[in-house]
Amino acid sequence: MTESAHLTNEEAYAEFLGTCTQCGKCVPSCESLVSARYTLGDIANAMLSAEQGAQSPSDIARNIASNPSLIQAVRGCFFCEVCKNTCFAHNDVCKLIYAARDDFNQLGLIPRDTYSSVLVDQEWDIFSVYRAIYGINLEDLKRHLAFEGHEAEGDCAVAFFPGCSLAAYAPNLTRKIFAELEKLAGKATLIDHCCGSPLRSAGFSERADALCDRSAEEVAASGAQVLVCVCPGCANAMRETFARRGQNVQVESLPGFLVRHGFTPKRTLPDAPLFLSKACQDRDGSYLKETCDVLGISQSTPSIYDGCCGAGGAVSAFQPERQATQASEKLAFAPDGAMVVSMCPTCTYTYAYRMMEAPRNIANKHYAELLFDEQFDWNTVFDQLMGMYSGPYGAWLAEVFA
Repeated sequence: MTESAHLTNEEAYAEFLGTCTQCGKCVPSCESLVSARYTLGDIANAMLSAEQGAQSPSDIARNIASNPSLIQAVRGCFFCEVCKNTCFAHNDVCKLIYAARDDFNQLGLIPRDTYSSVLVDQEWDIFSVYRAIYGINLEDLKRHLAFEGHEAEGDCAVAFFPGCSLAAYAPNLTRKIFAELEKLAGKATLIDHCCGSPLRSAGFSERADALCDRSAEEVAASGAQVLVCVCPGCANAMRETFARRGQNVQVESLPGFLVRHGFTPKRTLPDAPLFLSKACQDRDGSYLKETCDVLGISQSTPSIYDGCCGAGGAVSAFQPERQATQASEKLAFAPDGAMVVSMCPTCTYTYAYRMMEAPRNIANKHYAELLFDEQFDWNTVFDQLMGMYSGPYGAWLAEVFA
């Protein structure tokens, strides 16, 4: 008898189907589901159906590849969870799509050029290359690591997790935040690995977990009992990691930490109306509240709708036009002369890039720029990013990211 082939995550699909009523309420909330004419339950069912009659992984891959609706629904997901908000059972859509992305990746259904520049657990990714080429070095802030002329220190009070975009594209702002944490709470150290989000989007969940484990081990070595995160997504990933490992470390948002320690902003707020862009990863709105608190503004301040900025889920590598459309739709909520303030540095990056393509009479800031006397210089960042590929490192980059 010929044995049948199975997907690695078939249990996840069966579990999802066990709670999905196929009511269809999730569909109108998501452009990708509307385009695919699929419910979330349809995704789980289609993944399991792809196994039927399959005698090899290649058979399963062909079955999935022949279903354009399934490809659309899985690869078109921003992981914004807006669809989850319509589900009375609150089914875990991220768990479902991450499982499908993992299986897609194992079956060779996600092209390498989708993720080659964001393999953030490797020596070279877009952020480490940028930092190397432009001499961005934060090694002196990593008190918990040993390097030439420095012994590892294990008596740190707080660890700072700036995230990829802040550490690469705003190193001076990163340093100023670090100095403030140390002033407020005692000896600090820097954990500047990625939270693994790009790996999960590309179907490498195990590698993303391993990367978070590496950060958790470094926090343990530092002695810090508090990890301060700039981005809600980083905070969520590290909370889950510490819980999984049974590691007693408190994860705090940067705004919440600053408020708790009596921080005084280093600059006054601009006169422009502020429109706060709620991050997808801020599931319960707590990060938005803490950001309002540290900025000293009322929570009645209008906030841009909860949808993704366009950068989530590596959708831009699958349908580039959707990132531009999504960013434009979100920015459209801010009137002329307003200032969009985002929670996540990647959102700030995405809005800056979109406004470079299609200028608008609005300002774009990350909340940390309103707290500290240091700003992102997006014109320089984009010039330098493009210059990496056209300059003397272009051939090497093409080889590294091939």
